[in-house]
Amino acid sequence: MISSDYMEAMATRKQTTMIGDLPGVRKIPASWIWKNIPLPEPHIAGILASGMLHLTRPWRLPGSQRLYSGAGWILLGTGVAISASAVRAASGNDVEQPSALISSGPYAISRNPMYVGWTLLYLGSALITRNVWMVASIPIVGEIIHRDVLREEHALEQAFGEEYLRYRKLIRRYF
Repeated sequence: MISSDYMEAMATRKQTTMIGDLPGVRKIPASWIWKNIPLPEPHIAGILASGMLHLTRPWRLPGSQRLYSGAGWILLGTGVAISASAVRAASGNDVEQPSALISSGPYAISRNPMYVGWTLLYLGSALITRNVWMVASIPIVGEIIHRDVLREEHALEQAFGEEYLRYRKLIRRYF
């Protein structure tokens, strides 16, 4: 049996109108979409730091390079696909100053698909390169990302109130 909360959320999702879909509102050019991608600074810092450590003190994961590479490419590809899907779903909304709550596409599964995608991409890269430093940095990067997510969720709650609280109740934070 399907709960009434779930049915209400599905109805709300279908009723959500993006600002760009309103009559008379100019469509946002595709080039703007790429400017709308938030750079995940903790991931970038982790890649740079672990890369420098790997160059100065190489430390590789033991075992089959083929196994790590295969798993790594799958994770990296999945991360790219999730991130690209999230960017597409958010293309009509400024992610820094959202004008609408996005609850479709990957946002119907995870409240933070861009972070999930970037993290999978990060882990995939770590496995492909067999960089132990990068693997070891994942908990630190994850903790920093999680704090950012908590701050963003507070801001979304302030901006969208009850609508965000319903969304948060129905959709998991990460996956």
